[in-house]
Amino acid sequence: MDFSEQQHKKVIGIAFIILSALGLGGILIYDFFMTGVFEFAQTQNNDIADVRWLLELVNSFIWGIALLFLVPRLIIGIALVQGKSWANIPALIFGIIGLANIPIGTIIGVYSILVFTSKPKEVNTNY
Repeated sequence: MDFSEQQHKKVIGIAFIILSALGLGGILIYDFFMTGVFEFAQTQNNDIADVRWLLELVNSFIWGIALLFLVPRLIIGIALVQGKSWANIPALIFGIIGLANIPIGTIIGVYSILVFTSKPKEVNTNY
């Protein structure tokens, strides 16, 4: 199997897009859920307003991680699907980072390493 073909890069790009969209959606749901829980808790006990800064700190940290990892991976995934060559090295880097996300990230990470480090097969012209 020739891993240097463009179709493999498109598959990785689609996987990056899907995982990034799911991650961003999950963070958005978490943000709405935690805000709702906090508002409900505040109606039950007004003293909880003193720890609002902690909820905002956690939300800021989570959105910071999303901006650092998910948004660039989404952009790289779109670039891979469009066949942009500049996305190869960042996709390899995000594939290596994704190895720690067991099991899906590991599968995509290993596949990314195989695709982005493979050399094209040489065509044998000798008969």
